[in-house]
Amino acid sequence: MKKIIKNTVLLACMVGVVVLIGVVLSNDSPIPVEIPYLDEQTIAANQAAAKEAQQAARQQARRNRVYTCKADEDCIIVDKDPCGCSVGPKGVVSVNINFLPDFEQLNRSNMGTKTCPEELSTVRECSPTARAVCRASRCSIAY
Repeated sequence: MKKIIKNTVLLACMVGVVVLIGVVLSNDSPIPVEIPYLDEQTIAANQAAAKEAQQAARQQARRNRVYTCKADEDCIIVDKDPCGCSVGPKGVVSVNINFLPDFEQLNRSNMGTKTCPEELSTVRECSPTARAVCRASRCSIAY
C-alpha cells in the first residue's frame, strides 16, 4: 500500500516536471538580462571608493577605541581645542590614557595657531571638581 502511494506521488511529480519543461521550452523569446558594462574607469572609481570607505571605517574604529575604558584610572582629561578651557567646556574631553597618542593624531587637524581668550572657564567640564571617569565603558567627565 505504501509503495503504491509512493509511486503515485513520484509519478505526479514527474508529470509536473515534464509539463514545466514544456512551458519553459515553449517560450520563443529569450529572457532579457541586463549585464552592466564595467570599464577601467568605473572599476578604478569603485576601488577608490571602497578604499576610502575602509579607511573611514578604520579611523572610526580608532576614534571609538580612544574613548573606551574599563575603570576610572584609564581616563584622563585632555584639551580637544588648542585653547582648552579658554573656550569653555567644549574645549576639553576625557580619553583613555593608553590611547593618548591616537587621540593626538586624530585631533591634529583641530590643533593650530589661534588667539585664545585670557580667562579660563570654570563651568562644568572645566570646573575645579571635574574629573575623568569611566561610565558605561566610555570615558567622560564628571563635575
